[in-house]
Amino acid sequence: MTSKATKQFVNNLTHAKGLMGDYAHAARMFVDDDMRLAPKLKFQYHVSFSINSQALKSLNFKFQHQNEINMLVKTAELPKFQIATETLNQYNRKKVVQTKIDYQPVNIVFHEDNFGVVRQLWENYYGYYYADAEASKIYGNYNRTAMLGPGFIRTPYGLDNNSSIPFFNNITIYQFARRQFTSATLVNPVISQWSHDTMNYADSSPAQNTMTLAYEAVNYGSGSVSPNNPPGFGVDHYDTTPSPLSLGGGGTATVFGSGGVLAGVSDVFGRVASGQAFNSPLDFISTAITAVNTYQNSKNLTKAGVSQEFTNIAVKGITNVGRAGAGSINNTVFPVNDSGNANITVAKPRSINGGG
Repeated sequence: MTSKATKQFVNNLTHAKGLMGDYAHAARMFVDDDMRLAPKLKFQYHVSFSINSQALKSLNFKFQHQNEINMLVKTAELPKFQIATETLNQYNRKKVVQTKIDYQPVNIVFHEDNFGVVRQLWENYYGYYYADAEASKIYGNYNRTAMLGPGFIRTPYGLDNNSSIPFFNNITIYQFARRQFTSATLVNPVISQWSHDTMNYADSSPAQNTMTLAYEAVNYGSGSVSPNNPPGFGVDHYDTTPSPLSLGGGGTATVFGSGGVLAGVSDVFGRVASGQAFNSPLDFISTAITAVNTYQNSKNLTKAGVSQEFTNIAVKGITNVGRAGAGSINNTVFPVNDSGNANITVAKPRSINGGG
């Protein structure tokens, strides 16, 4: 006669949740549909600085270091809005109306790099807008001259520096998820505060610079991530050689896995369907390489190899069900009150004091 434990084991095989299966609301919400509704992660971002080349003292900075500035950002605040409202009295009925919107300043914190790229960014900005940067280098320009005539002033000071065009065209903060990005562009940003760090012999943490930005508006965007889209992403200081296990590096002659045939077919059709394969010549070449590698790997599939993959999956599934035990909880076995089977632990009540 079949034992109760055996019946419960069979029940686990035929009923996915078993006797004590839990609900899977979180998995259905956050995992299904390629994790479409899963939370974004704070460290998956990129900041792009569009600098007006006419505002730079040296074009060498723009061509050599602009993409490096993007990667030296430590933290970046997304735009913040303050909307002013007023409560009116409409025949004794309260009516809330909007009167204006204020764009709150945001902070961007940079690592203080050894080469001084971030410091050069501030030097160029400071030297472009304010004549003090050059005036302070001339001997005697900051002597106490309040009692002297105006002819004694030999150089301009402050904002008297013929700055007619913006230094920043815009600054855009990108968030990444699932090979896509969303962006928030700060329109006409200006630096309202720049803070160098505090030096301290007792502190071994990395030095940083903090930039506070004021801006006039925000516009939003989205798109597919690829080299240099967003600008500067995946261009400088990136290892662009694909792993031999990845689809772009050759992939594997397997059905499943990140470098397998199914993953390759899904990747190629996904790029073509979304239009990403035609965004640029590099995207098209990358998609073509993945397609060729996937085709070659499919030709190298063997019946024995495919059979072994399916066997491994089946064995793993049965093993997991067996490990779940009668209660469908992994690595946990509950006693079953079945005295007719010598292999079953009989559940007995125990007193609080530990008596039998």
